[in-house]
Amino acid sequence: MNELDLVAWVLAAAIVALGVAVAALAIGHARLREVSRRDAQRLFEQMDLALGELREVSTSLSACLQELGGLRARSTPTQRAPEVAPAPTRSYDIALRLARNGASREELMSNCGMSRHEAELAVRLHGPGERRRPQRAGAAA
Repeated sequence: MNELDLVAWVLAAAIVALGVAVAALAIGHARLREVSRRDAQRLFEQMDLALGELREVSTSLSACLQELGGLRARSTPTQRAPEVAPAPTRSYDIALRLARNGASREELMSNCGMSRHEAELAVRLHGPGERRRPQRAGAAA
């Protein structure tokens, strides 16, 4: 074998190796494309499922909003939130002042919203007659 034959063989081997490499790359590329296509298909299927569920939620929300509108329409205008009562300390301060000025139990109940027992206690403790003659426990009369 001469040098020219050796170069021809080396060149032929290089071409075959290059062909094998190109074929391997082509096969790898085809596999990659197939995997990518399957992944994209799965992604589209998941998106379709999510879109279907989103439509169901939207339909349910619309039904709930319609029901809420119906409930609002049926509610009477007299149904309002309860009014905030005045602060208890202020109401009791007024009641005690009224009791000191001689207000009766019924007046305290109607004007200050006190219960019967609260009004009786306020009149007993703070009424005008009680301040003049304090009672002591154990004192003989």
